[in-house]
Amino acid sequence: MRILLFISLLSLAACGFKPLYEAGGSSEAMQEQLSAIDVGPIPDRIGQIMRNRLLDRLNVSAQQKYRLDISLAQSMEGYGVRPDAATSQEQLTLLASVKLVALTDETVLFEEEMRARTSYDIVLSDFATVTQREDSARRLVLELAERIHRRLALQFSKN
Repeated sequence: MRILLFISLLSLAACGFKPLYEAGGSSEAMQEQLSAIDVGPIPDRIGQIMRNRLLDRLNVSAQQKYRLDISLAQSMEGYGVRPDAATSQEQLTLLASVKLVALTDETVLFEEEMRARTSYDIVLSDFATVTQREDSARRLVLELAERIHRRLALQFSKN
């Protein structure tokens, strides 16, 4: 068993695997690049939540080299039909269009669309349904913010 573990670790090291947040190497340089990103304003309350999460994760400094433009679109689709022909569940989809632009020459470094989806039950109480909808949107936006942060770290690890 130990031999198999040793061989698998040895093969992993031989394939060129390098952790994204390397302890002694690129983490400081990567953090310097990430802190040079200016996160543009994102409309609506869920946009504020995403922007605040990204600002916390990026540790934005005073000297910006890049601009991160994000637009959010959300859609809801009802499914699951009760005997009275009302829907019993809704699926919430959040689409984030992300663009990283260099401030020096307005070059687009990457442009990507990210999608997150969840569903929730529609209950008889309108208040409970609205609360579930808002909580689901908040969780989706936080998940997308983490994915955007990882994508930015991956972008700067290539350089």
